[in-house]
Amino acid sequence: MNKIKTLAVLAAAVALAASCTTEREQLDKHHFDNKLYINTQAVTDEILVKPTSSSLTRSLSIGSALKVESQVTAEFKASPELLGQYKEIYSAPDVKALPDSMCAIEGGKVSINPGSNASSTATVKFSCLSDLDRDSVYVMPVALRDIQGMDAIKSKTVVYYIFKGAALINVVCNMAENRAGVKEWKTPEKFSGMRQFTLEALVRPAQFGRLISTLMGVEGHFLLRIGDAGVPDNQLQVAADRNLTNSSLQLETGKWTHIACVFDNGNISVYLNGSLKLSGNCGMSSVTFPGYGSDKGENSSRAFWIGYSYTDDRYFDGDISEVRIWNKCLTQSDLQAPGHFYSVDPASDGLAAYWKCDEGAGQTLTDYANGNDLSLDNPCKWPKVNLP
Repeated sequence: MNKIKTLAVLAAAVALAASCTTEREQLDKHHFDNKLYINTQAVTDEILVKPTSSSLTRSLSIGSALKVESQVTAEFKASPELLGQYKEIYSAPDVKALPDSMCAIEGGKVSINPGSNASSTATVKFSCLSDLDRDSVYVMPVALRDIQGMDAIKSKTVVYYIFKGAALINVVCNMAENRAGVKEWKTPEKFSGMRQFTLEALVRPAQFGRLISTLMGVEGHFLLRIGDAGVPDNQLQVAADRNLTNSSLQLETGKWTHIACVFDNGNISVYLNGSLKLSGNCGMSSVTFPGYGSDKGENSSRAFWIGYSYTDDRYFDGDISEVRIWNKCLTQSDLQAPGHFYSVDPASDGLAAYWKCDEGAGQTLTDYANGNDLSLDNPCKWPKVNLP
């Protein structure tokens, strides 16, 4: 009798285990149909268009939750007829359709091959964006059409590209407790024995309170710095064989100021926001800005730096943008040209280096003129701004 009960218990256990296995297998199965979708995180892509913007590209592909058993095909097409749909969904009655001529799609026909769940990539190219009215908002819907082999998730078959006028400067570099220098110039001849040059920077000091804050240059040779023994800690100074400064060169915290220092065979002119504030002779006829080479230690202060001279505590505590070195003397008219403080053509005659300081991430300041990129010693903050 006991043997019979034991066998019955074992049989029940086996049946229960089989039941659990069956339920587990059922749970492991996907209880939904495989669906197609545009492989993008958001259905809207807001693009800020600067006055200097001309063209840009975006990549699109399609995907499915599971690997497909047979080929799935579709085509990306510019679909301005969906503008009304965008207006209704996003309550944006005043947006305009981006002109068809500004949008082209290369490789728009895409497919997912059997055994895969991702397609090839299509390229959406936008051109002539500088022709847009900067006070208007434009939208170009790109939709998935001619879908074959699988149903699509309806809400994931359109991407709306939104174009808005942007400021010339949207991101800047905060130099607090940091410095930027170059090991070796790619074009050293542009920074050696300069008899005529112009240094420019757009700066917003956060605070002063230290003996010296450094903008740029070479310690003990030619340096733009703020403060010194006997000089107010917010007052700009040209430190060379002969130091030059005056009280009209005082800067304000929290306020953007464009600084330009023009060197002409030793004669110095310093401008703040395009207004001449100082003239004089610095006692030297030429200037060389070397890279730091293999030494970033004590001797590296004798190299060209942004935000550093002599000791680490002489950094510039604030934001900086539009740093430039020219191999010529800019005139006051040049400095006062519309938009000059905020942007210049990287191909401009005589532009030796142009660091916009607008990367928004990383530890590199890109030289848009001649490839002389600067390296930041430490990670930094990248404040968002709206200039002008």
